Amino acid sequence: MRFLNILILVALVLFYSTDIDKNSILFIISSIFLILFANFQNDYFDREIDINKGKKRIVLHPSLIFSILLISLITSMFINFVVFLLFVVMAILIYFYNSFSSKKPYGFIITSLVISIGVLSLGFAFGFKFELFLLILFSFFFNLEREIVKSYLDYSYDFGYRRTIAIFLGKQRTIFLAKLIAIFLVLLLVVSSIVVSKKEFIAYSIVSSILIFMYIFAFLNEWLFSKLLKLLMFLGYLSLLI
Repeated sequence: MRFLNILILVALVLFYSTDIDKNSILFIISSIFLILFANFQNDYFDREIDINKGKKRIVLHPSLIFSILLISLITSMFINFVVFLLFVVMAILIYFYNSFSSKKPYGFIITSLVISIGVLSLGFAFGFKFELFLLILFSFFFNLEREIVKSYLDYSYDFGYRRTIAIFLGKQRTIFLAKLIAIFLVLLLVVSSIVVSKKEFIAYSIVSSILIFMYIFAFLNEWLFSKLLKLLMFLGYLSLLI
């Protein structure tokens, strides 16, 4: 899944920038190292939980993790100053999430903010397009939904280690919240389809809405839906930009 994140990133940058130039290459490099920083730091702070889950992770020393972050930030400086500042903000939020807020009920909001800021930085690197506003909304709410569903799935592993949204609300209320946001996602897709009026995006919205309704009415379980959400978010990016 981590390699998939990098593939999604590369595709998003190339489709949005519409060209392979110095800035697109620098943006990809900087973003990849920021993703690596986020993942390796998460593995460092979650090493006890991962053992409980039976997961084997490569745990790096904090100094090496910080070096990865430095590469990301230094590279982003060569794009422009605003992009550099946004990468600094993302790095701070990532550290705050990994070290503290991942154990709190609001942690899922932090991760969604990081992804949205990452998408916003595309505008400052390659220029603003109308589609960027929709990309930011999709990034935030699709990731928000995915994090809530993942919290539900990880309930037994997180119990005693974290106070996630699922542990804070309880399983039934968490499912209710997930389905409430799922309904909002369908409404977002409908409104976006009317505004954009692109055949590819309308087709994507119809298929996505059907899958989301299948989850709402319990034809898809949480595990499968959590996997589909990342794919749907990626396909949403492509259908808006092609």
